[in-house]
Amino acid sequence: MLLVFPSERLGEDAMGEAVVVCVDRGGQSAPTSRGGSRPPAGQRNEPFRRVAAILGCLALATTATTACAAAGGETAVIRQTELVGEWSNTNGARAYVSVDRGFAVSGIEQAVPDYGCSASVTTYTWNFMVPTGPHSAAVSESATEGESLAVSAGTDDASCDIRAQVQRDGQGFNICLVRDLDQGCTADELLRKDSPPARPTR
Repeated sequence: MLLVFPSERLGEDAMGEAVVVCVDRGGQSAPTSRGGSRPPAGQRNEPFRRVAAILGCLALATTATTACAAAGGETAVIRQTELVGEWSNTNGARAYVSVDRGFAVSGIEQAVPDYGCSASVTTYTWNFMVPTGPHSAAVSESATEGESLAVSAGTDDASCDIRAQVQRDGQGFNICLVRDLDQGCTADELLRKDSPPARPTR
């Protein structure tokens, strides 16, 4: 991996050039000038170059973590009236959530890549999950709002049961289907509610 840094403050022998820090798989860095012709005397600036490399790596890691965590926004409570309807994602998965607790889905593998149940299973039931403690929740058949759902296929195969985390961002509510609520979704896996068709004008 190559990290390039301006060298104005890295030492007298590096003025006016960019310093390229080469980081190998073992984590060792070997700075060199842009042209590769700087003599070994530049080794006295090694501490400055290492600091620059570390700061650059931290900046890249922070940016990547922020981008991953941003998909879907914050956990949010959704009412049943807001949940009922058609949802889909950009990968092609589609789900219909009905008021009678039905959950019909097609292309579920496009929303849950590690889904382990047969693709022939497309009909589920859903219920809100309600908190029972700081780090626990239980399925409720009477709750009319919540921030997560239990989606069950009604089979003896536990791999067919999934969870749905409700989130909200600048685009509104979205649903992240997962095997476990500790998991997350990419932006393409998030289900978003389809807009109702526009009524014809008279």
